Amino acid sequence: MNVVLEKEAPFPVFQPLVHLTTGQFFGYEALLRSATHRTPEALFRKARAEGYLYELDTLSMKKAIESYSTRVTFLDHAPLLFVNVFPSTLLNPAFLSFITEGCLFRLWSRRIVLEINEANEEDKMWEIRVLGQKIRELRQHGFLIALDDVGSGAASLKKIVEYEPDIVKLDRYFGKQLSSIPNKQKLVSLFVQYCHDHTQLVLEGIEEPEDLAVALALGVPVGQGFLLGHPEPLQATQQRR
Repeated sequence: MNVVLEKEAPFPVFQPLVHLTTGQFFGYEALLRSATHRTPEALFRKARAEGYLYELDTLSMKKAIESYSTRVTFLDHAPLLFVNVFPSTLLNPAFLSFITEGCLFRLWSRRIVLEINEANEEDKMWEIRVLGQKIRELRQHGFLIALDDVGSGAASLKKIVEYEPDIVKLDRYFGKQLSSIPNKQKLVSLFVQYCHDHTQLVLEGIEEPEDLAVALALGVPVGQGFLLGHPEPLQATQQRR
């Protein structure tokens, strides 16, 4: 392992995604934490600046799947595991081998969701035509694809059309104060209608009971936010809800 990464001592925590109508776990998003940085954003900024972003991104994924696999044993019906990945990582020539050749990745591939990070620093990566090819190859190996923070930028709708993700995660902006802002309700309703037949919709940022109630009334199928669960180390008892 990179000496710098050893010093950072990164480790995963897991935040649940919940079926709003049943309360059952739909999945967990693995989020990176570090012994030396207060926020994961700071850690990734440092990695980008010092040239080891790919190493950190893939190490984060590896630690997440290792931790998850030791605590979740019912493979066929396990909640999905969402792992964040940068577009630049997907474009790295070594990535496909990394994610398809490891035993754990092969075993869990159909329960892993690659959640593509919407980092501003990587906006131009989406313009590279080969990115779509990389995504198609990963799908052929059984991985699911999610677009993160949809609605936070002007290009989000274009990405939904071009990359046809399996899962669309609406930016937490839409979940916060959803109950009191009619325009947010209208847009969330439009996404519910669009995704109904072919794409799973997840609404992030659900933090208040009244916002959860409105999300349910609008037909949002899956939610994520502090009201539904905080990021924390995964315990074996958290497998079902």
